[in-house]
Amino acid sequence: MAVANDDLVAQGSDRPCGYARYATQLTSAINLETAPTNGAALGTVGIKGKPRRLIMQCEAQDVRWTDDPLVDPTAAIGMLLKVGVMQEYDGDISRLRFFQAAATAILNISYYN
Repeated sequence: MAVANDDLVAQGSDRPCGYARYATQLTSAINLETAPTNGAALGTVGIKGKPRRLIMQCEAQDVRWTDDPLVDPTAAIGMLLKVGVMQEYDGDISRLRFFQAAATAILNISYYN
């Protein structure tokens, strides 16, 4: 389930367990196991514990995402994450795929467990 900025609620038991920044990888559909520009990819030793949810935000350009393994996002397909909007996701994180809606998009991910 994804929610917008105003609906983000602090989860008392959630702890930060990692961060990833994708700045040049978004020219094809990527998942969170893709090596980021900074931080750690999902499933690596840089992530402390198994994330249950994440908060994502993009910079410079919008990003599209899907969590359907049969549909990769493109510049025109997928859920639109607008620049500057923080969005929480607490579904199956391993299913997420991302693609830049326009060149130079940057995606920031903070993981929680």
